[in-house]
Amino acid sequence: MKQLISLMAFLLFVNSGFAQGHYNGSSFNPNDYFAPHEGFIIPVWYGYADMNYYNAQGKKSDQLINPTPGNPTTLNIEQNVKTHSFILMAIYGGKGKILNANWGMMIIPTLNSPTANIALDYYSQQTGPGKYVFTNKSLGFGDMYIQPVWLSWKKGDFQYALNYGVWAPTGKYEHGSLDNGGHGYWSHNIRGAIKYKPSVKVNLSFAPTLEINHWQKKTDFKEGSHLTFDAGGSYLLNARGDEVGLFGHYSQQVSDDKGTVGSFLSDQIAGIGGFVSYWIVPKKIGAMARITQNFAMENRFGGIAFQGGVNILIPNKNSAH
Repeated sequence: MKQLISLMAFLLFVNSGFAQGHYNGSSFNPNDYFAPHEGFIIPVWYGYADMNYYNAQGKKSDQLINPTPGNPTTLNIEQNVKTHSFILMAIYGGKGKILNANWGMMIIPTLNSPTANIALDYYSQQTGPGKYVFTNKSLGFGDMYIQPVWLSWKKGDFQYALNYGVWAPTGKYEHGSLDNGGHGYWSHNIRGAIKYKPSVKVNLSFAPTLEINHWQKKTDFKEGSHLTFDAGGSYLLNARGDEVGLFGHYSQQVSDDKGTVGSFLSDQIAGIGGFVSYWIVPKKIGAMARITQNFAMENRFGGIAFQGGVNILIPNKNSAH
């Protein structure tokens, strides 16, 4: 049975920044690591998040310590970083098979206000003590995610996936600017996933993602790689395809930063959340809402995030997915 393509909480993607990488866990629902049904899906999303900074001891703090080489800097920051994002995606589920796998592609341009960790970017570049309040309310294009490799294989009650995507630095980035909408560097996301279906109505999935970052433009800084583990499950409510589900993630920096600027603080974050999806027009128009709560933050912003949106499904005729 066709299910609502729930993609995605990409607000969580664009809530990362300097010294954090592009990808945050729980950005996908449990079934979304696998190639979609044949045809086009056009998701339109809005997201809101309320974030606070947590230090190396995992404690909420108004003090950001930036131990740049030769110049340790202490900043007092105002804790009230709220973000807004608008995401319009284009997703295509292809016909036939590639390497005996179902396949698809996606592209995601983002429109967002400067996010919590872009605020962290600004703070981390200051060279003297002081107090800074993040009040910028500008809105602009963020970095663009492109996933040209989206393959999934099915065998019995199991399904497997291999995804590769790249973040292009299309958003505005100027070193030291407060209203950046992008991060100023390319990132590669390499992901594998496995799904198990213990019953007709239940799906369970697990997906590790490795993110590898390039040098930031016009700066001597390269963010370390991050490894993220996503897991979750969904329950099919009825024959229409309406669903509820739970998800969680853990992300850890696995290599050191390079260069001469930046915070040079290894970071981690975890989170849990849930979603509900509903077909407004069965198999054509679906609505979804999500909530995610972060915890175990170290050297990064985290908090609670809400997303809501509509997915428009335009299936190919005689689709056999």
